[in-house]
Amino acid sequence: MSDRKYSVMLTEYEYEVLESNSMISMLCKEQLISKMKRGDEIELSIALGELEELIGFVAAESNHAKSKRKAEDLGKICDYLESLEFAAKRELKVSS
Repeated sequence: MSDRKYSVMLTEYEYEVLESNSMISMLCKEQLISKMKRGDEIELSIALGELEELIGFVAAESNHAKSKRKAEDLGKICDYLESLEFAAKRELKVSS
């Protein structure tokens, strides 16, 4: 797996959803501390393996959320992260 870092742009709300989830913030601390403020968005700079790990925890927390709102928020973030993962893997395949 490549050491290349990928840019993940999140709204402040999406970042707060991830950071306020105790499981995600504890297990994905490295991914979340890479944040940089870019206008009204938060940019994370993470490797593909870290992205895959983040996706797994976001999906798990979405499936086990106690409220419909949290489940929906995490589900939408997970879908977005999965689309970034797909694009990154396609780019790696094309360039190799």
